[in-house]
This record gives sequence, structure tokens and C-alpha cells, in this order.
Amino acid sequence: MRFAFIVEDQAPDIDVLLADADGTFHSIKALSQSDGRWRYSSDNPESSTYAAGLALEALAGVISLASSEIDQSRVNTVKSDIFKLFDSIQKYDDGTFYFDEKFGGGREHQGSLSTSSSVVRGITSFAAVTSGKIDLPGDKILGLAKYFLGIGLPGSAKDFFNQIESLALLESKRVPVPLVLSLPATVYSLSKKDQLKVTVNTVLGSAAPPLTVKLVRAFHADAKHSAVIEGKELQYDQSSGLHVMGFPDNVDVGTYVFVFETTLHDSGSENDYAIGGQIHVPIYVTGIVKVSNAEIAVLGSDLGSDETQKTLDLAGTDVVSLSANHLQKLRFSFQLITPHGHTFKPRQALLKLKHETKYEHIFVVRNTGKKFEIILRVYLSVRWKRHVCSDIQFFAADSSN
Repeated sequence: MRFAFIVEDQAPDIDVLLADADGTFHSIKALSQSDGRWRYSSDNPESSTYAAGLALEALAGVISLASSEIDQSRVNTVKSDIFKLFDSIQKYDDGTFYFDEKFGGGREHQGSLSTSSSVVRGITSFAAVTSGKIDLPGDKILGLAKYFLGIGLPGSAKDFFNQIESLALLESKRVPVPLVLSLPATVYSLSKKDQLKVTVNTVLGSAAPPLTVKLVRAFHADAKHSAVIEGKELQYDQSSGLHVMGFPDNVDVGTYVFVFETTLHDSGSENDYAIGGQIHVPIYVTGIVKVSNAEIAVLGSDLGSDETQKTLDLAGTDVVSLSANHLQKLRFSFQLITPHGHTFKPRQALLKLKHETKYEHIFVVRNTGKKFEIILRVYLSVRWKRHVCSDIQFFAADSSN
């Protein structure tokens, strides 16, 4: 039926009509199945999602070539079939939706990209030649758009064409136009006073209609039931087209999940756009973590009591000198402080000691809850000087909060 569309586009003064459009429509519709899929032929019992897209496109061609209007009840039945077809759509955990082919039947296997493209092509073709609304779930239309946007550059020219054509069809306003919420960055620095930035566009990058972006809630990745932000509306920057927000003081270094929601200003256009529901985005907040309250002490050989204790200014040039024998121990302790002055608790902290002879030793430092602490046994009598005998470096890895 694409040939008919091409003829009409190239020669609008020529009337191309189908003699028995109603009968042809009925013959194609007879191959439909109860789950919205279609058979390729009457002698093949297998159902196909890919064939459903082809059938919808063929029905659209029949309607466009009909000399008289097709029975509206039959058109409405096809619209119901389209809705049923979305019950079999597949889903990834990130909210991406796609159609996959389950039909074997000896035909060439169609991948998820070809199958999804076939369905999009069929639905948009059918919507273009029929009146009234096709009831399509907005979250799944948006999820399809995310699928085509997220597959990267396909490996063949055919797949690339399917990808670009599908995105263009989703933006053609024949179905609700997906509005995609995205973040230019998901890593932010408190030390640099970064702002949270969100953009909402169509699948091909066109500007979205006036809308509000709301941060429904934000929580630590390991504490889902304890929100640090709730019900915060982002400010729209007209010059950049971004929705922005500064980070409040209770958002510190760590890994979070931000939950966003968009609302159109014009409620009457809700049927024209697919905005989906709440969108979960992982956010990584970084900052300069400082070492504070660093102390080194010589412990007695009996009960481990402090015999000598010195404070270390690791950023300065002060000299700290300690002496210990082989019956004593050295205890080194410190705290890690975030830009907001809170205690930072990484999953692991490492201490590297470098001797004046350039030999290095790396130790895992124990977290006592209030501070990090390591106790080292002295095997030889030593005189420890910060600026002569050792170079102390810290490594904090995989922050969990």
C-alpha cells in the first residue's frame, strides 16, 4: 500500500481508488488475533507482532484508497486491537519499552528494532487516515521513544533507517508526541556549587510546550524510605531552556536517586503529548572531602593506654616526632569531613605509608563509627618523624552515602 501513498503524493491530481475497499479491509482484518498480533496468511496459524505492523499499514492504505467510507465499527475494532497489542510489549527496568518478535514459522527472524519500527509505522499510518483518538498508553509511547534513542548507532543501513523513521513518526503528531526528560549530567560537585539541570524535549530535540518539572523526592540509594528532598519545583531558565535547582544543605556527598515528574501548563494538550509518569534518575554528588582530627599515638605494651599522643596537621609543614620500642604500638586515627561538615563514611579507606627508603605499605583502615583508626605493631625501636620517615596518603573508595 505504500505505492498508493507515493502515487498520491507525486500526482495529487490523479484519483487512485480501490474498487472493493470494504472487502479488502475485511480480508486483512480476518488475519488478526485476539492479542492484537496478526497472521501472515490464512494457512499459517502462527501470530506475529511484526506482521501486525504490516497489517495496520496495509489497512491504512485501504482506507486512504477507499471510494467510500469504511464502516466505522470495523475501524474501532482495529483501534481496540492496537490497544491489545501494547499488552505484549516488553520492558526494561529503566522504563524503556520495545516490541519483540515471537513468531518462528520459517520466516526470517525480525529483531526488536525491526519489530518495534513495524508497529510504530503501522500505528502512525493508521492514525493518519482515521478520525478520532487511538487510546495509547502514554508511558509506553514514551518508553518506545527511549528505546529508539537508547540503542545507539545500529549496525546496518536498514536498522538505521528504521530507527530514524520511527523517531520521526513518533514526532509527527499522529500519536501523542513523547516528551523526553533528560539530564545533561548526572555527576555534580558541591565544591564547585553545581546546579541540578534538567531538559525536556521531543525525541528529535524540538522544544517542549510550556511545562513544569518537579522533583517529587530524592533519597539516598541505600535508604529509599528516607527522603532528603520532597516536592521541589525546578526553576525554568528561559535563556538556556533548562530547568535548574541548587542543592540544599541536606544533600551531601553520596549517591542518590532523584524522582522527577513533568506537568503540562495547558491541561487541554495532555492528549497531544506523552509525558509518562515519574522518572527515576541516579545522581552522584561529589565534593572535596577533608581529613580532620588526625592523631598519632604511642600505646603502652600492657593495656594499650596512650603514653604519647600528637595531633597531625596533614596539610601543613609541622614536624611531629615520636619514639616507640618493639613492645609498643602506634595508633593512627582521623576523620573524613564533607563540604557540608558532615562525617563521610566511604565503604573503604586505605592508608599508605612511605618510608624514607621509598618502600611503601598500604593498610585498610578500620571504621569505628566515629573515626577511622589503625593500630600498627612496632617490630623495631623507631623514632618516627612525619617529615622525615613517612609520607601519609589517603584513599577513600566507593562512597555509600
